[in-house]
Formats: sequence, structure tokens, C-alpha cells
Amino acid sequence: MTLSAHCQPLAQTTVDVLLIPVFTDDVSDPTPLSESLPWAGERLSAVLGTAEMRGKPGQTLTLHLAPGAAAGKLVLMGIGAADKLTTQTLRESMAAAIRAHGMQGARRFGLLPRWGALTPRTFAQAAVAGTHLATFPVDCYRTEDTRPVQVETLTFVTETTDDPALHEGIRRGSILGEAINFARFLVNEPANRMTPTHLAHHAQEMANDVGLQTDILNEDKMRDLGMEALLAVARGSVEEPRLITVRYSPPNGAGRETIGLIGKGITFDTGGISLKPAENMEKMKYDMAGGAAVLGAMRAIAQLKPHINVIGIVPSCENMPSGKATRPGDVVRTMLGKTVEIINTDAEGRLILCDAMAYARRLGVTCMVDLATLTGAIAVALGLRYAGLFSHHPAMVEGLQAAARAADERVWPLPLDDEYRELIKSDIADIKNVGGKYGGSITAAWFLREFAGDVPWAHLDIANMAWNMENKPHLPKGPTGFGVGTLVEFVMARAHAANGTPGS
Repeated sequence: MTLSAHCQPLAQTTVDVLLIPVFTDDVSDPTPLSESLPWAGERLSAVLGTAEMRGKPGQTLTLHLAPGAAAGKLVLMGIGAADKLTTQTLRESMAAAIRAHGMQGARRFGLLPRWGALTPRTFAQAAVAGTHLATFPVDCYRTEDTRPVQVETLTFVTETTDDPALHEGIRRGSILGEAINFARFLVNEPANRMTPTHLAHHAQEMANDVGLQTDILNEDKMRDLGMEALLAVARGSVEEPRLITVRYSPPNGAGRETIGLIGKGITFDTGGISLKPAENMEKMKYDMAGGAAVLGAMRAIAQLKPHINVIGIVPSCENMPSGKATRPGDVVRTMLGKTVEIINTDAEGRLILCDAMAYARRLGVTCMVDLATLTGAIAVALGLRYAGLFSHHPAMVEGLQAAARAADERVWPLPLDDEYRELIKSDIADIKNVGGKYGGSITAAWFLREFAGDVPWAHLDIANMAWNMENKPHLPKGPTGFGVGTLVEFVMARAHAANGTPGS
């Protein structure tokens, strides 16, 4: 889908649906809203303050207009108090309204900008990103009863059509929305259509489109590098593993800092010999959501052009049982030389990530963030609202928390005290890949910490956030694209700190 977002005066605008943000303040003082739409003032006054429209977030009300009007419908969207408006509220309201009316056939949408507590740039960015997110087709393999949302235009109805901040917000919203949807596409594909080879192909295509460099390692090259841990996970599958590396270098010359973004890319996870229960196993196609988030972030970074080097690394394979599969009790040597006793083959994500982290260090990263659908224990600890954040470096924790807030994503720091290290000591090797039933997310993070060395590192466990379990007005059941926004904001902030500019 190609979405055109632009600015245009109301008198020159013809759309299917005109979206009107409504504040709770409008109930007591409808004058600002009525002045913006003088031809609809009476109709607005008649409904504002009724049970149907009090401006509360989540409320929508549709008003049908006479034939020949500038819009077929007016859709009032409640967005709360003007002085408390957030980008999250606006983005979700836009997505919900566009999903609802897009499924009814609307293609051309208008939006009356009402900034509230936001700046023109942040308002436009949230609105455009929400529009893009509303168009993602989760049910793309249905052959009947499909109602795709296909938005052709989003028009910001304003007399001020040359505001640079507004145009910059539109540009950034499109970049981020498209990047998140790209990640959602990768996660949504079934495992027979998104093997490690297919994932590498999509990464290569994306990199070619936006001007990134790629390097994709096959099994032989990984073996030469000593990546026994990654290859141990891949052994049970007929699908070949891939290590995908995507590089961004600023157009005006490389700086001293190189950020490494590392994402788990298990395209299907049966658990291996430690086989998962059959119930819900079909969702294990989403076990590469961390890798998808990294590739989506790299897509956006290439277009936003921050003045900093970034390397995205996605170790990818399937975790399958077979006569060649790794067994519980096997010992493997990682790229760094550490030996690992494999207690549970379903704790495979940390095995592929540890070799990817070693590879990132070899490439010279000066800090690194990994994302992974790593543990079910994170949902027990934090529910379905916050991803887990782990790091041995306070500045990384602060930076990622700030980035998540800016992206309207939620992360929560969890401890990495030295006592937890004792739980992954092995009787036969340096460490083991599980630490027992207590603190599972923490011991998994501690395993990864073993491979960070002196490089500032952070780990995001997104197992509870990467897949939406129920249909919501703004988000259907399926992949969320969680992590793309946080990674992009983190990189842009690091670029700003290093160079004094967030990029072009």
C-alpha cells in the first residue's frame, strides 16, 4: 500500500471521512471546534456532551453528511483533555478510526489537526504512524470475507500548509509506520514461508531498497567462526541457518561509536528434543520477533540518517527435533570459547544470541542491545504491559527507558545481581543454559551477560509484548512490531548525544 500524507486547506479538500479530534474541554467550550468547522457547528453542538461523545479516549461518533459535502462522514474521536494529550492516545485513536472505516471501504481520510499538549511535529508523526499501523493485513491469506484497509491519502486539513515541523512529522511518521509494519509482516508470515533463508532474502531486499550493506553467513562460515552454540540449535532442522548482518554508516563519514542491535531470529520453535506442548505451538512462528524488530529498526534508521554507525545482527534458524538434533546434556563451545551444557533445548534463544553477541564484538560495536522473545517467565513477572529490561550498565538502562517512553513502548528494569549467576553454573561446563524454575528471565539475561564482556550491553525480553493476544480497536490479534520504535529512538538519541544533532 502506498499512502500519501499531505496538507491542504479545507476548502480544497474532498475526502471519504474527515476525522475530528475531540477534547473533553470541548464539552464545556465548543467554540474552538465550531470555529474550525463553521458549516458543522450546529451538529457538533448537538452531540458534544452527550453520552455518545464526551471527548473520552476511545469514544467515536459518526455523523453522516449530505451528498456533495467535502466529506462523506465526520468521525468524532475522543482524545481526552487537551493539556494531557499523548502521542499514544492520538496514534491509537487514529488507528482505531481508520481500521473501522477503512473496512467499510473508505480510502481517503482527512484529519483536523488539534495539537493539544503536542507539538505539530509530534502530532503529525503519531497520526501518520497510527494510520500506517491500521492498514496492516493480519488475515492476508484469507481468500474469502476479507475487508482490507487500503488508505490512499491522509490529508491534514489546515490553512498553514508550509509548516516545516508538520511536514517533518509526516515524514517521520511514515518512516516509522512503514518500518513497524515491515517487522509485523516478517512475524506474521507462517514458518513455511519465513524460513531462515526467506528471512535473509527479505533482509537483503529491504537493505537494497534503503541503501544498507548486508553480509549473510551460511552454516559453513558460522562453523569456521566457531559458532557451535548457534549451530547446535539449527542441527535438528533441514532448513539451513543464516546469520544476517545489516550495516548503516552515516553519509557524511563514520563516527567513533558503533551501536550493535541484535535480534533473535528463530523462525519456528518446537522446543527441540525438549518438545513444547502442542497447544498454541502454531504461534511459535513469532519467535523471530526480536530479529524482525531489528530489521524494521534498521529500515527506519537508514531513512532517518542519524550521524552514527549501526550494525543489525539477526542469528536465524529453526529449533526442531530429529535424529540430528541437540540433546539435553550435550556440551557445546561458543564463539568466545566458553563451554555451555545444554540442559533444556527449549532454552535455545540464548544459545544463538550468545554467538551473535560475540560476532558483534568482533565487528567492533561499542555498545549493544539485544531483543528476544526469550522467556515465558517474563509474562509471569510483568504481565502483558511491559517488556523486561536487563543491563549491567546504568546509562544503557536510562537510555532505553527514555527511548521506550518516546516510542510509546513500555519497558521495566529487572535485577541482575551477582547471586543469580550462581544458578547457571554447570557441573561439567562453564555455564548451563537454564537456571531452574525461579527467576527464569533473570537467569536467561545473566547467561547473555556472560558474553557482553566490557561492552555496554542491554537485553530486552519481549516475549510478552511481541504478539497481541486479543483483538483491540486499534490493533488486531497478531504481531505488534514491538521494539522497532524503542530501537530507533535509542539510536537517534545516541547520535544526538555524540554529535549534537539527531539526524536529518
